Amino acid sequence: MSFNEPSLQIPHASKAPAFAVPADARRPAAVNGPAAALPKEVAVPAPNERRTPEELDASELRYRRLFEAAQDGILILDAETGMVVDVNPFLITLLGYSREQFLGKAIWELGFFKDVAANAQKFAELRDKKYVRYEHLPLETSDGRRVAVEFVSNVYLVAGAKVIQCNVRDISARRKAEEALTLLRAELEARVTLRTAELLAANRELEAFSYSVSHDLRTPLRAMDGFSHAVLEDYGDLLPAAGRDQLLIIRRGAQKMGSLIDDLLAFSRLSRASLTKRPVNTEGLVRGALAELAAQREGRLVDLRIGDLPECSGDDALLKQVWINLLSNALKYTRKREQAVIEIGCVKTNGTDTFFVRDNGTGFDVRYADKLFGVFQRFHRAEDYEGTGVGLAIVQRVVHRHGGRVWAEAVVDRGATFYFTLETDARS
Repeated sequence: MSFNEPSLQIPHASKAPAFAVPADARRPAAVNGPAAALPKEVAVPAPNERRTPEELDASELRYRRLFEAAQDGILILDAETGMVVDVNPFLITLLGYSREQFLGKAIWELGFFKDVAANAQKFAELRDKKYVRYEHLPLETSDGRRVAVEFVSNVYLVAGAKVIQCNVRDISARRKAEEALTLLRAELEARVTLRTAELLAANRELEAFSYSVSHDLRTPLRAMDGFSHAVLEDYGDLLPAAGRDQLLIIRRGAQKMGSLIDDLLAFSRLSRASLTKRPVNTEGLVRGALAELAAQREGRLVDLRIGDLPECSGDDALLKQVWINLLSNALKYTRKREQAVIEIGCVKTNGTDTFFVRDNGTGFDVRYADKLFGVFQRFHRAEDYEGTGVGLAIVQRVVHRHGGRVWAEAVVDRGATFYFTLETDARS
């Protein structure tokens, strides 16, 4: 059929007259849209609704232009015989066969469609179902290549005769992308499995190291501290003052090393400890932490200001450690104030509860705030303020495990404020 022919000829029976397929009854899928289904059956307009020959010619021309320009393959079949009535240029180019190799043949005679209609019986199912869709259907081109396509067929009436329109979309690129994605997913799963095994091995090594630190290193430290203490008690009067001072230095060093080991082990255990989230009474948690820190307030004038503290969700034991560490820092660094002022509260930030501890202590230089939460990081001399430099690292680890973040603001000699949030989705 040439481009300018106004009608579509159906060769299934000698008595059937030639007729034109109305444009609204057999329009192909949109040029760049999905291989959409056409109406399953479209009847010919009633006689009093028939259009003029000029209107029919214009409608046929519009259809023919869409048919020829479509970027999906289109195949028109006689629904009674399965014979190919028409084929558009895109399908001819896609499969590499000539127009003559399509026309006048039953669809099951076309080897590249054998998976769609292997015989007349299967074709009858295709016809009777009126709508059939195949995903990832492999078609073979004239040069032996396999092309993955999406195949959609629809049955409709034209002048009382059934016609099947088949839309064929080349999905080779999509199939390759899906295969590449599947391969990447498999590689990712393999990497995750490998990394998980490595992490488990690292955790076992860490546990072995923790055991070694807990037992093998503590023993000599206890011996150093214990024997130094015994020498001071038993022979202190026989030693010169310099000797006693040196023994005291040995004891303080052993005790400090023990504290460092304790804090380091506590920090390492946070990564392995299970996290049990439940609703937490924040105010009760804060007051419990302050009760444990009562010794740091003895003999001092401390103005504690506790604001509204909403309930949160998390591991209450770990969150209590966060409050203990932050409040302990606030008490420690306000020690040199005549009156320490420590404010505990919560503010809304973009709909998220942000807890804070504010003090009027020594503060710190915010230029170094990024180092504040590192292990063994200290901004003040050990002679002025005791500690191991692990407390804030523990705070950060706990907050991160709860899906939140922690940060600080400060001015030197004017105080500091520590903020932290918890995972929004986990809030009660």
